[in-house]
Amino acid sequence: MDVYSRPRPSRKQDNNTNAASRLRPVADALDAVGFPSKGDKTLLEHKAQRGFYDKIVDRYMRFCARNSHDLEAAWASLPASASADATKNPPASFPTKPRAQPPSQNEQNADSLVSKTAQLSLGTQKPTLDEPQKPPAAELSTLLMALRKLREALLATASTTPIAFQQQVHIFSVRFSILARHPPSYFASLRYLLESLHTPTYPLTPPQLTEFTSYLILDYACRQNSFATAYTLLVESKQKLGFQSPVVEQVLTALTHDNWVSFWRIHKGVDGYMRAVMGWATENVIRQALKAVGRTYLSVNLNWLLTSCTGDEDWTWESLVEKERLGWDREGDTIVIRRPKPRQ
Repeated sequence: MDVYSRPRPSRKQDNNTNAASRLRPVADALDAVGFPSKGDKTLLEHKAQRGFYDKIVDRYMRFCARNSHDLEAAWASLPASASADATKNPPASFPTKPRAQPPSQNEQNADSLVSKTAQLSLGTQKPTLDEPQKPPAAELSTLLMALRKLREALLATASTTPIAFQQQVHIFSVRFSILARHPPSYFASLRYLLESLHTPTYPLTPPQLTEFTSYLILDYACRQNSFATAYTLLVESKQKLGFQSPVVEQVLTALTHDNWVSFWRIHKGVDGYMRAVMGWATENVIRQALKAVGRTYLSVNLNWLLTSCTGDEDWTWESLVEKERLGWDREGDTIVIRRPKPRQ
C-alpha cells in the first residue's frame, strides 16, 4: 500500500462522524463576531453593520415572543452583579462629534422598527433552526454584548456611517438596555445620543428628544442619587431644548420630599421604560417610607403597609421583613411597631 495514501474509513466510522456533527452545538451568529477594538474588522462596513443590527432586532423580537408569558421576569433575569459592574459590558469612549454622510430616506423611517412597545404579536413565530435556545439571562447578555460590538464599530466608522443609522442603533440600544436594567450599556449611549448625535443638521424628533432627556434626568436622580445634576439638566434642557415633562418634575419633587405616595402613583402610571429607570429608586423609597411609618405610628394595618409603602402588590410581610430586617411584630392583620410603656 502506498505510504502516502490513507485508508478509507468504514461506513460505521462515517456514520459516527456525521452523528457527532449533528450533535455539535450550533454557533451563535452574534457571538461569532468579535470586537472591533480587538482587531475584528467584520463590522467596519455599513452593509455588515446593517445586517448585524437586523439580526439583533430579530433576536430581540423573538426574546419578547418566547418570554411573553412572563416578560417582566425575563427582563429582570440578568444578575444584579452584571448590571452594576461596568466591567461586564464597559461602554466604549465616545468622540466629541461624528462626521456623517446624509441619511437615506429608508434610514430616516427605520426608527419605526423599534417603537416603544415590544412586538409581542411575534409570539406565533417559530425560531429558525440555527437560532440557539438560551435562558433569558444568557440571551440578554448575548444581545447586550452584540450591541456593544456594533456601537464600537459605529464609533470606528463615524465619518462614513449615515448619522440616521447611528441614531437608530443608539435609540434601540438605550431602550433595550433600560429594560434589561444594564446602566453600563444605556447610560453612555444615552449621553452620546443627546450630546453628539442630536445636531442641528440631523436633529432627533421632538418626542424622541423629550423621551431620552427624561431618561437621562431620571437616571441621575433615581439610580445615581445625584439630584443636583438632575435639576441642573432639567433647567438646561428647558432653556436650550424647550423640554417639558410634568412627570419628570413630579418624580424629582416626590424623591426630594420623600413623598412615597406620590412616587408610587407616578410609578404605576408611566410606561415600561420610565418605570424601569424609576425602579432604581424603589428600594430607597421603601426604606424611607418604613422609617417615616416607624417614627409616626404605634401600629398599622398590614395591607395598608404593603400597598402604600412598597407600591407593589407582590410584596408579602415575610419578604418585607427579610429584605428590610424589620423587628416589628405581627398580630393578625395588624403590625405592631412599638408598644406603649405601661404607666408606673
